[in-house]
Amino acid sequence: MAGRRPLSRSVSKPRLVIFCKAPIPGEVKTRLIATEGIASATRIHEELATRLILECLASDLLREMNIELWCSPTTEHKFYDQFDVPRFLQQGADLGERMLNAFDFSETATQLIGTDCPNLTAEYIQSSFYQLATHDAVLGPAEDGGYGLIGLQVPEPSVFKGIQWGTGQVCSDTCRRLDKLEMNWALLPQLWDVDRPEDVQRWRGNPPANSF
Repeated sequence: MAGRRPLSRSVSKPRLVIFCKAPIPGEVKTRLIATEGIASATRIHEELATRLILECLASDLLREMNIELWCSPTTEHKFYDQFDVPRFLQQGADLGERMLNAFDFSETATQLIGTDCPNLTAEYIQSSFYQLATHDAVLGPAEDGGYGLIGLQVPEPSVFKGIQWGTGQVCSDTCRRLDKLEMNWALLPQLWDVDRPEDVQRWRGNPPANSF
């Protein structure tokens, strides 16, 4: 993980970007529909997203940062109205483009998270910001081979291009990309998300808790 010396520069307040889909029935948690039904799958998405966003907004440390909600496929869904936070529309042909566009929005140190990981907490995010202060990049790896958090001191397009999104190699491929770019990066404790029926049972039996 050694490489280029960590960036040291004066910047404005760091950003926390939260990627969140609107809870449109049939368009969220689609892998759970067969076992949970459309209504229950939608509720699961809403519960996970609501818990994380409210926890971030309630955190004294995270409130000192610029928290942004990046929405898909619209910013106008009534679900978002409960959160007092700026909204932006995700744009791009794939997940990589959408994330890069969010990072490109500002040159400030930025962390981007999703809403599907029950053990992604405000304390975890705070810890990752401490790591980002002395590294070019941080990653919160997920058990399925992806990641639930990525942070960069400055936007780096190469980190998001040529990655096979949706596969079990996303995190490892991204780590190799960071090494190729000679970036100094940190790997955070492992996260897990709720995508399969067994994940739902695990989540219901394990309330959100720190994993580090």
